[in-house]
Amino acid sequence: MFFQGQLANHPVIDQIQTPSMPESLANPKPFYIEFGRNKPGKEGANIFIRNEYKEVNWTNVHKTVADYIAKHTGWGLYSTAFQYSTTDPYTADLRGDFYLDFDDEDNIKNAQEDALRIIQHLTISPNYRIPPNMIKVFFSGKKGIHVTIPYQCFGIEWHPHLDKVYKIMAEELLPFAPNKTLDLKVYERRRLFRLRGSQHPSTGSYKVPMELRNLLVLTEKDIQQLSKDPNYGSWIKYDKPRVILDASRYFKEAEHKFAQRFKKVFSNSSEGQTIDFDPPCYAEMIDTGPSKGSRNHVASMLVAFWRQRGYTEQEAWDMLIDWNDGSLPERELQTLFRSNFKGHYVYGCNTIKQYASCPATCRNDCKFYKST
Repeated sequence: MFFQGQLANHPVIDQIQTPSMPESLANPKPFYIEFGRNKPGKEGANIFIRNEYKEVNWTNVHKTVADYIAKHTGWGLYSTAFQYSTTDPYTADLRGDFYLDFDDEDNIKNAQEDALRIIQHLTISPNYRIPPNMIKVFFSGKKGIHVTIPYQCFGIEWHPHLDKVYKIMAEELLPFAPNKTLDLKVYERRRLFRLRGSQHPSTGSYKVPMELRNLLVLTEKDIQQLSKDPNYGSWIKYDKPRVILDASRYFKEAEHKFAQRFKKVFSNSSEGQTIDFDPPCYAEMIDTGPSKGSRNHVASMLVAFWRQRGYTEQEAWDMLIDWNDGSLPERELQTLFRSNFKGHYVYGCNTIKQYASCPATCRNDCKFYKST
């Protein structure tokens, strides 16, 4: 049963956004975000661009996002769900709100129902007790519902494995989504999420916030019509984020579960850097993720590559866990990892080309490239 009256946002003009004010006005600490964009091209082709990293701080991050949206009108626009503490997204500490993605290509009502059930759980469960006015709900612009809870509620700032801890938290919410629309594949370091105010190229609708009280009331036709206005929902007020003791305790429990499930202790020393750049072929294999039939080979090449890049054994293992995303059993992954890291294997261009494309533009300078 849904108690919509308890989940009503209050309409005002101003909106509190995260992150809140840290550090100092005089010397704000920088952090990094990645943007991406896509646009349907001619004859059904899709143009997709990412790796557009920006150094920002709390004083200019919102303006940077607004400028990016204004510069690329007509594109589907994204930013990473997480902010990065350093320029390397694979080893940086992460910061970002707890996000939930509900999708049903055939019936958005299923996504709406699952989202509302989980939101109600988040507000009353002793594991959370999140105030309703801290929870943000968005229509994605097509067939999805996005829900976010401020990271401050969990008493965290930067965290080295935030994506994995969030995934464990999302897994434990699955029983409250009977329509099975909650997507667990979105918990990865470089996951892109559509920007608020970004227009979906295929529907013409914008990603816009929704009032909790209307989450289940609105039909798909209503939502599509309302989301044609990029400023829809600008009046919704959210309470300023703060630490919620129950949520903070539960986050620590999920963090412990992560440590038990994933975290293995390896050496924190490296063998020195023998490669000083990231070839596009390796970036492609990392972004594509594990695929049946090739995942063992690709995982072996990635481990060898990260060792050559000078990463420590522990750093390489953590990145492999992120890339694997539960695809290969952990025991098998450990055997593969130790064999390739300790064995000092090196994979040449001819092997790499079997699993990733080789852009002609990089061949002259690429240290992997060999003519065949």
